[in-house]
Amino acid sequence: MRKILIPLLALAFAACGTQPTNTNDNNLSQMTQELILSRRSIRQYTSQPISRDTLQQILNCGINAPSGRNLQAYEVRVVDNAEMLKNISAAVLLDNPDERNTNGSIFFDSKCVAFLAHDTSYDMSQVDCGLLGENIVLSAWSMGIGSCCVAHPVRMMKESPSCAPYIKQLGFSEGYNLLYGIVLGYPAEKPDARPRRNDKVQFIN
Repeated sequence: MRKILIPLLALAFAACGTQPTNTNDNNLSQMTQELILSRRSIRQYTSQPISRDTLQQILNCGINAPSGRNLQAYEVRVVDNAEMLKNISAAVLLDNPDERNTNGSIFFDSKCVAFLAHDTSYDMSQVDCGLLGENIVLSAWSMGIGSCCVAHPVRMMKESPSCAPYIKQLGFSEGYNLLYGIVLGYPAEKPDARPRRNDKVQFIN
């Protein structure tokens, strides 16, 4: 995998801030497809931390995603404090004692989670958050960092009275609603691809 990810890393960085040139180079197309098709949702992580410099590069790719009218109607809060993530999990599980979890962590015991919130005053802001998230997970994967988009844990966070202080600590602006999280970390598993339904896409003549 490392042989694949090294050239993909260069491609991802090049895509974050430069204008692409016209090219017929099939290798670039193959690299892009390999990046997209090889990515998996990861739920087991090593203990290796992600450096802030690496996270900043990933997030720079994230915020270069398209957004409606360039409003960038989102906010991102990155928590790479393992103790805080542990406390968030404990608070949520305190109010949801029957919830299944892994080692007491609603974030798969990862040491880093990016929380995404959308501007509720703009009706397409959730789409912007989706585009932002896709850029984050693909750029992370190009660097050998796994990810998993999590909605249920975030939903539990918002419904958990014990977790309210931690959501407040995230410091989202007024009018912004916490939408979902992206768990990030170095993979400790290599899951197989799950089948996709071809009938979801149709051409209309």
